[in-house]
Parts: sequence; structure tokens; C-alpha cells
Amino acid sequence: MAKSLELRFGTSLGKTKTMSVKDPILNLTTEKAQQAMNSIISLNMFQIEGTNPYATVVGARYIERVVDDIFEAE
Repeated sequence: MAKSLELRFGTSLGKTKTMSVKDPILNLTTEKAQQAMNSIISLNMFQIEGTNPYATVVGARYIERVVDDIFEAE
């Protein structure tokens, strides 16, 4: 099972943008996740067509993905 951390941000246009982190630290506290997200926001290093995609904190969650291969062609 692959686990990732999904950080959800609000854009400067009021939409939602996600950032995914593979192999994250597990059992993050709310405070630690918010601190990390606020650090990303304070860097202000992302701009897409004049819009800040990471303007506000919306939330964070762990995502588990299960893949069951049926077959692999050689």
C-alpha cells in the first residue's frame, strides 16, 4: 500500500489546489502540518498565470492507494 500526504491549499482565486508528498512522515499533528503549510505559503515562490496557487491553508490528509495487478505484459 502506497501512502502519500495531500496538502490542500486555497488559491488566490478561491479555488483549491493540492500538493502531494510521497512517503511522508506519518502521524503528523495538526500543528506540525499547519506549520509546514504556512512555511510553503510564506515562501511565495509559486505563480501560475499571475495567480498564487498556495495562498491559504485548507487542510491536510493521508491518502492510501492500493493497486492490485491483474497481469503484466512482457
